[in-house]
Amino acid sequence: MVVRLLDHTADIGFEVEAESLEGLFQAALKGLLAVMFQNPPEAGKKGRRLTLWAEDLDTLLVRYLNELIYLIQTKGFVPGKAKVSIREEEGGYRLEAHLRGEPFQEAFGFQGEVKSTTFHGLYVGQEGGRWRARVILDV
Repeated sequence: MVVRLLDHTADIGFEVEAESLEGLFQAALKGLLAVMFQNPPEAGKKGRRLTLWAEDLDTLLVRYLNELIYLIQTKGFVPGKAKVSIREEEGGYRLEAHLRGEPFQEAFGFQGEVKSTTFHGLYVGQEGGRWRARVILDV
C-alpha cells in the first residue's frame, strides 16, 4: 500500500495505490486520515458498517470518502481500519465496509476540517496490474 500527499493551490490531495480495488479503498481511508490527523488510530474497539452504491468507481470513491468525513466530523467516530468489499452489479457498484475506530480524541492531533471530496482531478484506475487513485479534498 502506498500513500502520497499532494500539494494543491486551494485544497489538499493524496494518491494511493494497492494490489486490489478493495485495497485501494482501504488505502484511501489512510490517505484521508493522513490529511486530517497527526496520529490517527490504527483500528479501534468500536465498529460501524457502511453500504454505498454508485454508477461508477469515481463516484463510489467520492461517496465513500464523504461518508467517512461525515462520520469523523459530525458523528465523532474516527475509523482507523476498514475491511472493504466491492462488487459490480447491474448499472453500478456496491460497496460494503466494516469500519473499526475510536471516538474522536485530541490525542489524534486533528489538523483541520475537510469539507468534502471533490471530482476535480479525480482518478481511479488500474495500471500495470495495480489500482491507483488521486483525490483532491476541499478544506
